[in-house]
Amino acid sequence: MTCLCSDTKVQGDMTNCVIKACSIKEALNTKNITSTSCGAPIRDQSRKYASLSNTFGVITAAFVVQRFAYKIWAGLDLGLDDWFTLVTLVSGIPSTILNAVALTPNGIGRDVWTVTPTQITNFSKFFFVMEILYFFQVAALKLALLFFYIRIFPAVTVQRLLWGTIAFTALYGLVFLFVASLQCRPMQYFWTKWDGEHAGRCINVNGLAWSNAVISIVLDCWMLAIPLWQLASLNLSLKRKIGVGIMFCVGTL
Repeated sequence: MTCLCSDTKVQGDMTNCVIKACSIKEALNTKNITSTSCGAPIRDQSRKYASLSNTFGVITAAFVVQRFAYKIWAGLDLGLDDWFTLVTLVSGIPSTILNAVALTPNGIGRDVWTVTPTQITNFSKFFFVMEILYFFQVAALKLALLFFYIRIFPAVTVQRLLWGTIAFTALYGLVFLFVASLQCRPMQYFWTKWDGEHAGRCINVNGLAWSNAVISIVLDCWMLAIPLWQLASLNLSLKRKIGVGIMFCVGTL
């Protein structure tokens, strides 16, 4: 067994043979048995993942609560930027909870062959929900920032650019929510296709993720360019312009 475990060529040949001759469930079970027999280390980052998710969730909530508390205490008006920030936070709460009580127990942070078929299916179900929540949160957060710009940049030309960007961002969010919700037919094929035992079809998931990422990055750059463009025309010293520019860069990115 020691010779077998240390011979990478034999292991590679066995893996190829199993993939060709066995079902996905059988292949994963075989991988689990051989890894256990060879004393392979058990990799489990699930607790670390859950801790990071919970920590950032609490920090985010604290900042948003602080923002609302200060505005209410100071008697400041609450604008659409505040409400969209709150909407983003509220939609993020289910994500944080799902990370802790759904994704973590069902295998995130662990090698796929160490979890059961039921766990893989459950993980895929919750990941489907998380994907939809993510697309919503990205769009809502961008809208919050854009509405903040609406309040601080009164120039007509800038306002038109911002409202156009708001319309595009809203459309971008709705399109990806719609596509993500209907990416597989039937819908449950999203969480059953992994075993190769069910019929259905899905769009290219990688294509969906990459297209969303590219549009999001381009939109972020555009949203950063608008305040920097306005900053250049302000009557401020170079040092202060750099400071304000860094603030916008951090806030946008």
